[in-house]
Amino acid sequence: MPATVLATVLLGVVALTGCSAPAQTQEPDPKRKPNVVVVMTDDQWLESMRVMPRTQRLIGDAGVTFDRHYASFPLCCPSRSTFLSGQFAHNNGVRHNYPPQGGYLNLDEQDTLPVWMQRAGYTTSHIGKYPNGYGYRDETEVPPGWDEWRGSVDPTTYRMWGYRLNENGRLHSYGASHIEDPNLYQTDVYRDKGADFIRRHAKTRKPFFLSMAFLAPHSENTGVGPAPRPAPRHEGAFAGESLPTGPGFDERDLSDKPTFLQRRPRLDTADRARITESYRGRLASLQAVDEAVQKLIDTLRSTGQLDNTYVLFTSDNGFFFGQHRVHTGKYLPHEASSHVPMLIRGPGLPAGLHSRELTNNVDLTATIAEIAGAEPGHALDGRSLLPYAQNPDRRTTRPMLHEAATGARPDALKAEDERGLDGASGRAAAGGNLDQEGAAWSRVKPDPKEKGEVISASYEAIRTDRYLYIRYAKGDRELYDLRTDPHELTSRHDDPRYAATRRFLDRHLDELQGCRGEECRQEIPQAPAPTS
Repeated sequence: MPATVLATVLLGVVALTGCSAPAQTQEPDPKRKPNVVVVMTDDQWLESMRVMPRTQRLIGDAGVTFDRHYASFPLCCPSRSTFLSGQFAHNNGVRHNYPPQGGYLNLDEQDTLPVWMQRAGYTTSHIGKYPNGYGYRDETEVPPGWDEWRGSVDPTTYRMWGYRLNENGRLHSYGASHIEDPNLYQTDVYRDKGADFIRRHAKTRKPFFLSMAFLAPHSENTGVGPAPRPAPRHEGAFAGESLPTGPGFDERDLSDKPTFLQRRPRLDTADRARITESYRGRLASLQAVDEAVQKLIDTLRSTGQLDNTYVLFTSDNGFFFGQHRVHTGKYLPHEASSHVPMLIRGPGLPAGLHSRELTNNVDLTATIAEIAGAEPGHALDGRSLLPYAQNPDRRTTRPMLHEAATGARPDALKAEDERGLDGASGRAAAGGNLDQEGAAWSRVKPDPKEKGEVISASYEAIRTDRYLYIRYAKGDRELYDLRTDPHELTSRHDDPRYAATRRFLDRHLDELQGCRGEECRQEIPQAPAPTS
C-alpha cells in the first residue's frame, strides 16, 4: 500500500474512533549512559507521603520504595553534606548547620558527587537549596562540579517569595517576601527550571545529573508562622486536617528518656494549636512539590529520556509534631525525625515493589556513583542501593550509624569539647532547639539544681533490624526494642532482661564510632534477644 494511502487510512481510523494521535516523543539514545534526577525535600516526615499521590504513582509504583530509609544525622546541613560526600558527618567534618562545627564552608567541595559525575561524562545541574551557609562567603560563588548552577542564596533560601538565586554566577531576585505573586512561587520556579534543563539536555549525547532541592515543607524565616506558605492554589487544602496523635504524642511518662527530654512539659492547648497549624501548612506546601514531580516525569517522557533515567525521591530529615513532647524540630535519631521517604525508579528496576532492607542517606551517593560509573575521590561510607532495588527481597544484617554533633568520633569525648565551641550544637539541642536554626520554639527551662553542669544532646547510636540504641555524650542511654515498641515508648537500657542486648550493641557501636569506608558497611550477627 502506498505511503499516502496508508496515511489516509490511518487518519480515517482516528477520526472514526474519536481517538487523538499519540503525542510525539523523542527516542532514547541506546549508547547514552543513564541520566540521574534526584528530588530532595526539606524536613519531610514519612507519614506525609500519603498526600503526594503523583510522586507515589510515578516513582514508587513505577519502581521500588525503601520502607526503612533513615537519615544518619537528621539535620539539614549535615544530611545534605552526607549526600554530597558519601560520608558520615564524623568523616566529612560537617556536624552542625553553622560554623565552627558545620556549615557549607566545612565541606570539601573539591571532592564531592557532582565533581565525580562531571569526570564520568555527565552534564550536572543543581537547582535550589544547598548546605546551610551557602552564599555567606560569596553570593556569586559556583561550587565545583556544577555545569549549570541555580543555587538559592542564604538566608533568602527560606522564603517562598523574595528569594535570591545565583544563576551561573549572576544573582537574580524573585519577587518580594510580602507579595504572594503566583508566578514567582519558589517551588514552581524551581520546577520549571528543572523541566527546562531536561528539555535542553535531552537533545545532547551526554547524560545528565539533575539535583532538585525544594524548600518545602520547611518553614520560612519571614515570620509568617510555623509552616511555609503553600502555593496560592493550595491555600487551605488541609484546613480541616487532624493532627496525628499516636501513642508517642505528648508522651505521658518520660522517666525512661534522657535528662533533656524529661524537662519538657506536657503539651498545652496553645502548643497543640501551633503544632496543628504547622502540620497543616506543611502538608499544603507539599502539593506543589507533588505537581513538580509530575512535570519532571512528563518532561522526561516527552523528550524520550524517561526509560533511560533513574529518578530518586527523598528528604534530608524528618520532623517532630509532638512526639515525646517535642513541639518541633528534628536532630534526634527517633522515628519521627530520622525516618524519611526513599523511592527510586529506573532502567531494569521492578515496578511497585518495596524493600525492607535497612538503608540510610549515606547510601545515596554510592548508588548514584554506581549508576554513572563515577569514581569517588575518597572511600565511601555507604553502599549502592541498586542490588536491593533490583531484588527487593534481598536482606542483610548491616547496622546503621546515627550521630550528632560531638558524637561518633574515633576518640573519646572530653569534657572541654562539650563545654567549648565544639559542643555548641549538642547544648543547643538539649536546651530545646532541635531545629538548630534561630530561636527555639520550646518551653524547656533549665533546672537550677544543675547550675554549672553541661547538658548535651550530642549522641551516637546504632540501629539494627530490631533495635535502636543511643548513647548521649553526658551518659544518658536509650534502648528500644522496635519489634515490640515501634513508638519508642519504653527504653530498655536499664532492663536486666536486655543486658546482653545492650552489651552487644555497645560493642558494635564502638566499632562503628569513627568508622571509615568499608568499616562502616560490615554486617554483624543478630543481637541477642531479651531473656524471659
